[in-house]
Amino acid sequence: MGAGGGLTRKIGIVAAGRAANTFSVLAVTVLIADAWTRDQCGLFAAVWVLGNALVPIFLLGLPTSVLYFFPRRQNPRALTGQAAFCLLVSGGLLVGVLQLWGPQLSVWLTENAGHAAALDRYLWPFLPYVFSLVAGGYAEAALVASGRETWAAALQLALGVGLVVGGVAALFFGWSPVEVLTFFSVLGLMRLVVAGWLVYRALGGGGGWWTGERFGELIAYTRPIGFNDAVGSLSRYIDRFVVMFAFGAGATFAEYHFGALEVPVSLLLAAVVTVLVPEISRLFQAGRLDDIHALWQGAVSRLALVVLPLFAFLLVFAEPLISLLYPDYARSIWVFRIYILVLPLRCAIYNPLLVGMGKARWALWGSLGDLGCNLALSLALVSYLLGARPEWAFLGPALATVCSTYLQVIFLLTAIGRHLRWGLAQLLPWGQLLRLGLGAAGAALASRWLGAGVGGDFWQLAAGGVCFVGLMGVLVWTNPHDRAQWKQTLAALLGSRS
Repeated sequence: MGAGGGLTRKIGIVAAGRAANTFSVLAVTVLIADAWTRDQCGLFAAVWVLGNALVPIFLLGLPTSVLYFFPRRQNPRALTGQAAFCLLVSGGLLVGVLQLWGPQLSVWLTENAGHAAALDRYLWPFLPYVFSLVAGGYAEAALVASGRETWAAALQLALGVGLVVGGVAALFFGWSPVEVLTFFSVLGLMRLVVAGWLVYRALGGGGGWWTGERFGELIAYTRPIGFNDAVGSLSRYIDRFVVMFAFGAGATFAEYHFGALEVPVSLLLAAVVTVLVPEISRLFQAGRLDDIHALWQGAVSRLALVVLPLFAFLLVFAEPLISLLYPDYARSIWVFRIYILVLPLRCAIYNPLLVGMGKARWALWGSLGDLGCNLALSLALVSYLLGARPEWAFLGPALATVCSTYLQVIFLLTAIGRHLRWGLAQLLPWGQLLRLGLGAAGAALASRWLGAGVGGDFWQLAAGGVCFVGLMGVLVWTNPHDRAQWKQTLAALLGSRS
């Protein structure tokens, strides 16, 4: 297989590592939902969300910058050393900010005095974990760019297993939230040390790890990316902060957080970004716009084979899925269903394409618009629903997130078409997306009908899943283009060569 197959295999390896980590986080939420009270789950989720919202801000865009400059620099060790030093300092600043403003932030996020005190108490043992995520943020980018994507995936897998151990300890050994968060921090610090050692091995020993040469170029490039990542992170979590502010960091927040599941396809997208940004950077520098178009269209076509069927299945089977994972959180089903409506947009990457071409400012404007729209619409919907239907007011931010995301994607597609001189018809393989979407919807509805009377939630999911996979297999296999794309993807992931 050619370069495309090699890239697909890289994407698959990176995605596998991130999938292990994200599935472990899902497993932890399922375990703690059984182990702790609703208020404890809500407070734990609030600390988790706060930390994960701030980490991308303090990463400063440096992981993406490492991916961008790695193929352009003769001395990648100096580039990696500069990024590692900056992130070490940034991680320390994050801890300092949370130590200084943590109590005030806890009070601001929830009006319940008891919740505010507990949130503050949960935050302190979590600080080393947050620090480790920032300080080690350069590692995955350096490992992938140096051809050690399997090492990066193994690192993610090890962390994921450790997180699950913490959840198991909560359920079976009665660990409290503070004990689990402390355990996560120990895991994070261990991962930081191992990541540094792996990067050192990947890039070779010796000198040249620090020099001021071209440091200004790195900072100048990373500044708009870091700002864009910060805005994007706030956009991603702003709905949760609105729910926390309006309803407190307790039971209602737990219901919202458990329903706002991160669908695993986002991991595949993140892996696509990690692998394609340096490739797009190289092609754009050489003026090979047609190759960028082919690369992007190929990525969209292959992502659609996964994303659209997954969207249809999850939307139709939302009730048995959430009921199985969180039996006591029935209202989470509606949050999940609303969130799923964003999934079809994940057939493509948008911001990273602009970043890879050096057009990060356009991505920034899109993220700023998304943040402003999301915040305004979230507050407006919560305010309206509190008066009209108070029992469903907590769904307002989820609806706002979906609307603002669609508006952002429209803006980004317009920007991409302008810079690459592509017309609307060239932007996406519209015919394939429509055909796959309709076929997946029909297969999901038929599968739900066939599995409806099987029994409990698990057996409905199992029977419906088998039917759905079979129907989708027939649809994909009977279409020559889809069949070829699927076979190429599998061959690339398995490392075959043609």
